[in-house]
This record gives sequence, structure tokens and C-alpha cells, in this order.
Amino acid sequence: MKVASLINACLSVLILIFLTGCASITGGQISGVNWALDKNGGRITTFAEEPDHPATTLNNGITSSEMWDQGEGWAASIMKSSGGRRSYNAQRDEHERYWIIVELAQPVTVSNVKLYTVDSEQYPADEYGVSDLLIQYEMENALKEKLWANIDKLGKGIGDQDNVIRDNITGVIDVRFRPVKTQRIRILIYGTNDLTRTEDNSGAQQGMIRLTEIEVYGTGKHEGRDELEMLFNE
Repeated sequence: MKVASLINACLSVLILIFLTGCASITGGQISGVNWALDKNGGRITTFAEEPDHPATTLNNGITSSEMWDQGEGWAASIMKSSGGRRSYNAQRDEHERYWIIVELAQPVTVSNVKLYTVDSEQYPADEYGVSDLLIQYEMENALKEKLWANIDKLGKGIGDQDNVIRDNITGVIDVRFRPVKTQRIRILIYGTNDLTRTEDNSGAQQGMIRLTEIEVYGTGKHEGRDELEMLFNE
């Protein structure tokens, strides 16, 4: 019995070392637990949805866009006013209109959000995907008021003063940021790659948001189980 216990203890230590090593490689998160996933208690709401592309598809675990025409993935229209590129300010009503909220089962220390925009031979990301967005988290101030704050994005380039993701043309938008403890993540969509001018001569542009999945990673517990246990039971 003592030998078996010793072997089990050694195996547990080796597994922990391996996962911790993976954590350091991926920026500090222990595991691949996706806290936004429906089966992990994640819930998603959006400002709008197309009838044949509901928001419930955003956390069902399907990242591929090959089944887009069969209703897989979420879609909603977006309108941008004229005037060219403006400073992205989360307080502007125009930018507050196009939102996605991911509510986790409990507060989690979050450090990574992945968005899968439509990307297939028929619908390539550089023509139909999401191009510009900002990720925020819900925090509580000294007065116990709930406020939205911008994440502090890692890997910002020289002269990149804000945390907006711009001009994306890839199918996966992988955003890593300084860890924050929160139960709610908000994504503001600012632009898509299919934006075209409307026909009313107003100079406004109209497009369609197309996303297949949203994933949220971090560290925490879920229903009394830590992340290591969740990994081995998946």
C-alpha cells in the first residue's frame, strides 16, 4: 500500500510539473479549461442575433465555420457612422451598441480570451471576419459599484496606447492580458472586414458580425473541483 501511495504521489507531482510548465509557456494559465463553455457554466448574451445564427452557438465547443450555412455560429449586423477612423472610447454610445457579454459560473482570474471569427474557403476571415474589437471585464470600485474596465493587453507595439485589436484578418483572435479577477467579460465589436457604404448617401457603413465561438481561460475552481481534476475528467 505504501509503495502504491508513493507511486501515485510521484505521478501527481510529475503531472503538476508538466502542467505548470505548460502554464508558463501559455502566459500563466494552468490548463485548457474554457470557462465560457456552456458545460462549464458559461452563459452568453448579445445585443442582437440573426434568427438562423443565434448567440447560443458561441459557447457550444464548435470553433469551425464549415457549418456556417447550416446555422453554426452567431451573426448580427453592425453600422458605423461616417467620418473615418475615430478614437475608440468605450464610453461612446456608438461603440457600446455592439456587445457580447460572457458570464462565468463564478469569479475567475482571467488572462486569455479567444474569439473564432468565420473563416472558411467560402467565407474567408479577411473578407467576412471581425476586424476591430475591445475586451473589457467587470470590476467593483470602492463604492461597490459594478463598472466595465478595459483589459491590459500584452504584447502591445510601440506607440500602441490603447487595448483595441485592430485590422484583424485571421480566423482566431487570441488576446492575452494581465490577469484580472472577474465573473463577466464584455466584448465590444467596432468593425468587420465586410463593411460597405450604405445606399442612402450618408457615408455610413454596414456590415455583419460573424463569430463561431468565444473561449475564456484563466484559473479558478468549478463546482468544488480544481482545474487539474476538470482536465482529467474531460
